[in-house]
Amino acid sequence: MTEKIQDFLNLHYGEQAFESLELLSGGGSERKYYRFNYSDQSFVLTESENVEENKTFIYFTEHFSKLIENLPKIFHVSDDFNLYVQSDFGNQTLLDVVLGNPNESKFLYEKSIRQLVKMQVLGGTELDYSNCFSYPKFNHILVLRDLFSFKNYFLNLLGIEFNQGKLIQDFERFAYDFEQIPEQYFVYRDFQTRNIMVYENEPYFIDYQGGLKGPAQYDLASILWQAKTDLPESCKVELYDIYVKEFIDLTQKDLNGIQFRKGYDLCVLERVLQVLGTYGFRGICEGKKHFTESIEFGLKNLKKIKEYSILGNYPELKKVVIKLTEDSTLQKVKKIINERQANC
Repeated sequence: MTEKIQDFLNLHYGEQAFESLELLSGGGSERKYYRFNYSDQSFVLTESENVEENKTFIYFTEHFSKLIENLPKIFHVSDDFNLYVQSDFGNQTLLDVVLGNPNESKFLYEKSIRQLVKMQVLGGTELDYSNCFSYPKFNHILVLRDLFSFKNYFLNLLGIEFNQGKLIQDFERFAYDFEQIPEQYFVYRDFQTRNIMVYENEPYFIDYQGGLKGPAQYDLASILWQAKTDLPESCKVELYDIYVKEFIDLTQKDLNGIQFRKGYDLCVLERVLQVLGTYGFRGICEGKKHFTESIEFGLKNLKKIKEYSILGNYPELKKVVIKLTEDSTLQKVKKIINERQANC
């Protein structure tokens, strides 16, 4: 692929661009990102053989850029869609700001949430969901996939005891309830602070190629309940209210506040369980540091929601959640991680 990258950059930017090429650290995907310089500017080259995912990202970028400004620009795309050049927003994410100086993050959270609502409501109106990567709708199938990932890569790895038949029944009931949430708009799917770059004190969205149609509250739950940011409850309430106000203004519909909140609570529960499944797979199984470090914060989120009234509808799942909030759970996690690292 190196020769192909060289030919691609030489064609559009000249030889010096390739000579300045620098591989950037990646996240949880197989995509590779490179930074290069051209005409006193820096750009990011993305390399991925997942053509369908690349096409979705390019389509979403072109579509949503008509409505919001905080997205990367795409400058050149290779004929086979394996390579594309986009804006460079530097190295600082919103997560970096939150962990380094929480007071500076408030403005960025507020602006990000306002832009998110525009992306969801206005952007979702004319969006051709057939261009979505993999799935066009956040339906019960995807919810069940997340829940079984949580079971297989977290509960089973920790040896948590539960009634499998009853838990699966709860999963099915929960997936059906989730699918019935009425506020269906564009969902970013992974709207969290690692996917928001901060450049010149402005937030910019990246990695939204997994977007699809689903309950709008899911993205709000994703960013407010991101484990590692550990937002205080007062901040969550304030940002929730900002989101609801923007949502009402843009949809111009009467909103059933109780129903909307119930949908939000369902999304919070789904998201918290989904990320624990991811942390188990990426952290415990693959040994990736960021994910292992996040497990403790994920378990802390469970403690905050274990008394949620909606959990009463899923009794076996509630039992599991309560077990996971015991102090011994974190000790099990640390022991398993240490044993796996010792055997590597």
